[in-house]
Amino acid sequence: MQWKKEKEELVKFAKKIYKKGFVSGLSGNLSLRVNEKAFLITPKAKYYEKLKNSDLVLVDLDGNIIEGEKEPSSEKKLHLAIYRERKDINAIIHAHSCFACILAALECPLPIILDEQREVLGGEVKVAKYAPSGSDELAHETVRCLGQGKAVILAKHGTVATGKSITEAYYVCELLERLSKIYLFMRLLQR
Repeated sequence: MQWKKEKEELVKFAKKIYKKGFVSGLSGNLSLRVNEKAFLITPKAKYYEKLKNSDLVLVDLDGNIIEGEKEPSSEKKLHLAIYRERKDINAIIHAHSCFACILAALECPLPIILDEQREVLGGEVKVAKYAPSGSDELAHETVRCLGQGKAVILAKHGTVATGKSITEAYYVCELLERLSKIYLFMRLLQR
């Protein structure tokens, strides 16, 4: 099976973000670039605890399905836009973790609060203006706010974490949630 290792890795991290509580139900999506012309992405409307290698969809950078029987995630355009713009990114995790989603609901950026944030996330995490899920506008706004960073908060929606590998994207996702929690507690204590 082509891309067997990559598929196994993507499924492993999909289950990991589900177990960690970064997604629930049918929310969120993950992708992994397999070469300069294509990436694997999780399918639309699939529970991650039941995800299998055969559920993943291989998509080219024009948005065409190369391999897979399922429909790709509704956020396919967002993943496409990031991969087209940033050749250094090979993995994307779109999550709906609790504390980061509070910032998303408030449309509140995450300022630099700890030194590791600058190094790992690239600095302040900006908020992409609200746009409907799966839209060209959301994809464009996400790329704009991501800039050269590793993460972005999607207004009224969730987050996007990126990396050179799925392991790095997961670390970015995990750190973004932890820093969001710390920042929200900081704001409460500063009152």
